[in-house]
Amino acid sequence: MKGWLSSTVGARGLLVAALVLPGLALASIGKVSLLEGTAKRTNGEQSQALHADSELELNDTIEVGAASNVKITLNDESVLMLGERSRLVIDEATFEGQERKGFIATLGFGKVWAHVKKALAGSDSKFEVKTERAVAGVRGTIFRVDYGETAKATLPAQKLRMVVRVVEGRVMVAAQVPKKAEAPSSSSQGGKKGDRKLVAGPQQITQQQWEQKFVELQARQQVEVGEEMTARPLDTNAMKDAFGRFVDRNQ
Repeated sequence: MKGWLSSTVGARGLLVAALVLPGLALASIGKVSLLEGTAKRTNGEQSQALHADSELELNDTIEVGAASNVKITLNDESVLMLGERSRLVIDEATFEGQERKGFIATLGFGKVWAHVKKALAGSDSKFEVKTERAVAGVRGTIFRVDYGETAKATLPAQKLRMVVRVVEGRVMVAAQVPKKAEAPSSSSQGGKKGDRKLVAGPQQITQQQWEQKFVELQARQQVEVGEEMTARPLDTNAMKDAFGRFVDRNQ
């Protein structure tokens, strides 16, 4: 299963950038099929407001305004929906007609719901949604990703960074989490009972202090990525927010 995910997930992911020649029009990779409120797309130095039927291109950064939601239909008929104040970057989008060869998008923050059209039998097609902390890779499924301050789950808010919720199908999640500190041995503690010990203050986590973990989610499961990576049953109540109601109305 790991072969169809990105080979590595950086602790601080970098958005994929591409050089676009001035005046060169890229092929459409999908379009806006529904917009409530406001949204815009930026590609290079060009930015424009989105509306229903707006075409989308590779390397577009899609930003959704306050109290707004947008529904996107890709060329292979897969559907993405973005909640308010979300930012999504289209890093890779390769289609042959209505067949998807590869799609990767980076969620900078916010909420995205995806209904991914199942790939043809024998196809190595990939579909990935990533953040700076994790990659969610699928073949054909329905799932939702919440990332940033808007992500809510059972873990303490200050530790929570990303939640992946699977409604149908399977999703493989590869995440970067801090390594757990090893407990000090009795010989290293030293000192007599009652002696004061100097405790180190907060320190920045280095690249060597991260480790990559994998989990495969089945239908009606979710995983929370923060200081730890925790899988648990799907929290359906968390999906009944304003964005969830938009999704329910427009599936």
